[in-house]
Amino acid sequence: MTIRYFADIRELTGCKEETWTKAAPDLRLLLEGLAAQHGSAFGKRVLEGNQLNSTIIIFINGRDVVHLQGIGSALKNDDVVAIFPMVAGG
Repeated sequence: MTIRYFADIRELTGCKEETWTKAAPDLRLLLEGLAAQHGSAFGKRVLEGNQLNSTIIIFINGRDVVHLQGIGSALKNDDVVAIFPMVAGG
């Protein structure tokens, strides 16, 4: 699957996109795997315990996981996962 990173998430991973080939049947397992690969700063940025960090937005194939099954959303090998920080402006 393809993982795309934006803003400060990109800085934590050192890349704007990567291909994930390890097993990740759901979003929680993917994020835990990414945290193991990219380090604790990434893990703390995207996860709060067993939930998504409240300052993170994640899309799977263009759909916000809030409208799917949240952190339990199922994943397939051909999915595109985009990880964004929440931003405010005005």
